[in-house]
Amino acid sequence: MKKFRRSLLMFSFIFLPITLNYFSPYLIIDGLVNKVISAAFITWSLMFFTSLIFGRAFCSYVCPYGGLQVITDGVLQKPLKQIRSLRLVKFMLGIIWIAVIITFFLININNLEINVLYLTENGVSTDNIVKLIFYYVLTFLLITFPIIFGKRGLCIYFCPMSIINIIGTKIKNLLNLPSLRLKATSNNCKSCHKCNRVCPMSIDVMNMVKTGKVNHTDCILCGECDRACQNQAIRRVFGRSK
Repeated sequence: MKKFRRSLLMFSFIFLPITLNYFSPYLIIDGLVNKVISAAFITWSLMFFTSLIFGRAFCSYVCPYGGLQVITDGVLQKPLKQIRSLRLVKFMLGIIWIAVIITFFLININNLEINVLYLTENGVSTDNIVKLIFYYVLTFLLITFPIIFGKRGLCIYFCPMSIINIIGTKIKNLLNLPSLRLKATSNNCKSCHKCNRVCPMSIDVMNMVKTGKVNHTDCILCGECDRACQNQAIRRVFGRSK
């Protein structure tokens, strides 16, 4: 399953020159300003609704930028720099991003039209040299985050899009919806730290298990801790919390 998950992320990143516009946070706003619901708007709307069932699993199975980080993390093997103050950045950026989206959506709500090929007329995001150069510049900039901040530094500190899945996860947990989630059995924990070592988001999973509080904001429900734990102290399950 680990290889399957990483393969999906790798394929998602490999096809990013084609799909870039379909994930673009900028094109959502540009489209709404011009009274268009773009493919990116639909993509991230679907991600919100799926997060009500699967939490942040999009980040661990689908996100092309997550695929890029898998590559860089594998090469660099650099631990995450723990900078507590930076954890607020993605929330600030995310709130601003969502506020702008909602504002222009409401302003133009009576005149919106759906165009999934908005600024992607050929269906391919990088269909000319200028767009291709932009793709390579963007990729280079994104690589600098794990280089500077360590493993999944972009996801953990700066990704504004993650707030959509975080909000969906908070809602599903608040309403206790049947969904993908972690379940801890504290008595089974042997304090071996295997769960901490394999967590791609550098979460103190062992502490979560011991306290029974397994709804960490950064958890992307990849299941690595479940597979690493031979004592079933932490498991990935589908259902309600109680």
